[in-house]
Amino acid sequence: MHLSEIAMPRRVTIEPHLSLEELERSYWQTKELIKRTHYQTIWLLAKGTRTEEVAEVTGYSRSWIYELVWGYNRIGAETLGDQRSSNQGSSEPLLDDVQQA
Repeated sequence: MHLSEIAMPRRVTIEPHLSLEELERSYWQTKELIKRTHYQTIWLLAKGTRTEEVAEVTGYSRSWIYELVWGYNRIGAETLGDQRSSNQGSSEPLLDDVQQA
């Protein structure tokens, strides 16, 4: 096997929506646990920390980290945090009165 055949891990690229200092400050100041861990994830990756190390520190899987980065890179910090609270759900019940009984 040649050296050129070995897949070298690439560093994740973080779009500069926020500076390293802003990411760090947001990490330390955010009270909401999920949002805080999201800021930590983006901050560590922006500093050049390897994805595997970030996964160890945060407890997130590599696939979830990539998904988090994808959203952050596309939109910015507003994608960080628990987005379930903004989910209004269905206005109509899925079951009618007979089915619910």
